[in-house]
Amino acid sequence: MTNEELENMVARREKHDLELKESFGTETIETVCAFANASGGLIIIGIDDKGEPAKKNLRVESLRDFENKISTATEPSVAVDVEESLYRGYKVVVILVQENPLKPVATRGRCFIRKGSVNHQMTPTEIAECHIKSTGGSMDAIIIPGVAKEDIDMEAVRDYMKRATAKGRRTFTMEEDPWDVLTKLELVKSETEITLAAYLLFAKDPQLKFSQAVIHAGAFKANGAVITDSRDMQGHVQDQIDETISFIQKNIHCALIVPPGRVDHVPVWDYPIEAVRETVTNAVCHRDYGSPHEIQIKILDNDLVVSSPGELPFDMSLETLMDPNHSSKPRNKLIAKIFFDMGIIEQYGRGITKIKEECEKNSNPYPEWDSRLGTFTTVYRTRTAKSDHIKTKTIKIITPFQKEIMLFLSQNPSASRKQLIEKFPSTTEGVLKNNLKRLKELGIIRHIGPRFGGKWEVFFD
Repeated sequence: MTNEELENMVARREKHDLELKESFGTETIETVCAFANASGGLIIIGIDDKGEPAKKNLRVESLRDFENKISTATEPSVAVDVEESLYRGYKVVVILVQENPLKPVATRGRCFIRKGSVNHQMTPTEIAECHIKSTGGSMDAIIIPGVAKEDIDMEAVRDYMKRATAKGRRTFTMEEDPWDVLTKLELVKSETEITLAAYLLFAKDPQLKFSQAVIHAGAFKANGAVITDSRDMQGHVQDQIDETISFIQKNIHCALIVPPGRVDHVPVWDYPIEAVRETVTNAVCHRDYGSPHEIQIKILDNDLVVSSPGELPFDMSLETLMDPNHSSKPRNKLIAKIFFDMGIIEQYGRGITKIKEECEKNSNPYPEWDSRLGTFTTVYRTRTAKSDHIKTKTIKIITPFQKEIMLFLSQNPSASRKQLIEKFPSTTEGVLKNNLKRLKELGIIRHIGPRFGGKWEVFFD
């Protein structure tokens, strides 16, 4: 490595794939393990963390020992490339560590992983996940004891087949046996070997064995002191997402804005709905289902918080997650595959970019992400007038009751007046009629076809 290359490398200071050390020691070997368990990295011996040459020059006789010390102190043994170089006239040693094919790598009985610029000792869950990934497996491919073919809802499998075919991601015929489909997709191994993914996606009662596989959502006022609404989304994990978005829309504000050059209203929510949908989808798809905790969503006065059990995968940091070119590393590969087939996931690895784009369109700041203490958290801040880049001619606010009507009609386009009255039994027919009239005047809903047998259209954008 040339002087110029070294200068450029050191100028980066310590990153997820670079560490500077004044001397070789136990911490160096821990860093080797951390790099080997992740995607590799570079260790430069003889430079301090400020980028200055170490006060004591390295002894020539110690250089020959580096490879052997690393090889004998790691299990499985890690082979590294060691090179001598000069940095500002001082001798340094550059150690190149490649990602190890067999993981996790340990030293003195402990495993480490690189997170940011720091080595972290891996938890038992991370060690298990690391081993499964290194052998090509997935956390949701484990077999659930005590579950058999009769516990699977074949209609739910057929619904997946229809949606995947309609999306163009798969081609199924309705004559195909749903059980054969599950077998081909490796979601089941036999009539008594059902994977975690198959159970969560298609079991008749997924919460029977996994009560934590729910989304608990709550709306609060007074900085969380008063709860105004709550709901537990249960059932198949793929169905929980739409339910959650409906709950969120019910409990946040929607401004009706007329942008310049247009005569129709554009609904603008407190939070970018498609970004929030992406966050909820990621929480369901990538959470740690071995954790006893549920996904939690809190709608506060000015924040929306989504907390998912399980930190980022052991070999990913927040820094790499924010890189638009990062490769997707789903914790639950089988669930991710089914979500992709159904169009719930549109494109692997583009989630953060999409969230940022939607925030910009909706005049929201980017969310704040955090991964620690066994939880991955996303915090959205509400859009405000001072951050609004949409110049408007008029703004009208629809009422919470009108939002409920919109959501019901969007999900039930063939609903009759009688069904609307049954849906909102505490509301008089006159009040319901006036609110329908108001939504029509605003151009948000319209009824097409005859009074009996027609359908509703709802315009959210």
